[in-house]
Amino acid sequence: MRLYLLPFDHRHSFLELAGSPEKVREYKQIVYSAFKKAVAGGLSKEQAGILVDETYGKEILLDARKKKFITAYALEKSGQKEFMFGRRDYKNRLKLFKPHYAKVLIRYNPDGNTALNKRQTKKLAGLSKYLIQQKIKFLLEVLAPPTEGQKKADYDSALRPKLVVKAIRELQLAGVNPDIWKLEGMDNITDLEKIAQIIKPNSRIIILGRGESRQKAEQWLKIGSKVDKVIGFAIGRTVFQQPLLNYKNKKINKQQAINQIMKNYLHFVNIFERGG
Repeated sequence: MRLYLLPFDHRHSFLELAGSPEKVREYKQIVYSAFKKAVAGGLSKEQAGILVDETYGKEILLDARKKKFITAYALEKSGQKEFMFGRRDYKNRLKLFKPHYAKVLIRYNPDGNTALNKRQTKKLAGLSKYLIQQKIKFLLEVLAPPTEGQKKADYDSALRPKLVVKAIRELQLAGVNPDIWKLEGMDNITDLEKIAQIIKPNSRIIILGRGESRQKAEQWLKIGSKVDKVIGFAIGRTVFQQPLLNYKNKKINKQQAINQIMKNYLHFVNIFERGG
């Protein structure tokens, strides 16, 4: 199994880039066009997918479903420190969009605010059960932001891997069972293998891009491709941000932006396929 997600469910950052809701919708259509072109060019529909929000991407979600593309629907309210559903009627929205994956992003530091972690865990455990009943796969993105006392230069390489292991253990113990964990990459294979060992047997991992440089994303994917339970990636801003910025500044036209985004997306597919 492989899963190469092109995520463009960003809301605040897209609004900052585009400047208006209308422009955000236009830019998201550009990203979607790049995805469609990649698939039309031979990328397998069984491996390629999009992650998008309803706020600016409702038409995209509906169209992608009609075209039988793999879709992931963002459930969380954007830009919150504590996980909240973006809509109270999210169950009805899931029935409308019929996504392959329901995606949630949480910020969860196991050494951080215990009450916050418990509140989030309770919601996620309930959602996990509901999605199983509805036969919708669960895609959970876990970020472990440092506490004030953990903000050190080597946090990313020395401490974050341990916190992610601890977070996953706590979440699984509480009944949170995603089909796919969407995680930041690791700087060495040993840390990623430790995570792969503790997730449930049927769960898998995809590597997110975190808006990192092309080189950093490549490094993470090369490491990830060597770990059995890592099946792909969800890299967004590293793929589309610069082409969209160039389009906004009239350095390139719309078709050139589409082509550049497609090329960047396929570049990371090739990096993962080659395995370094």
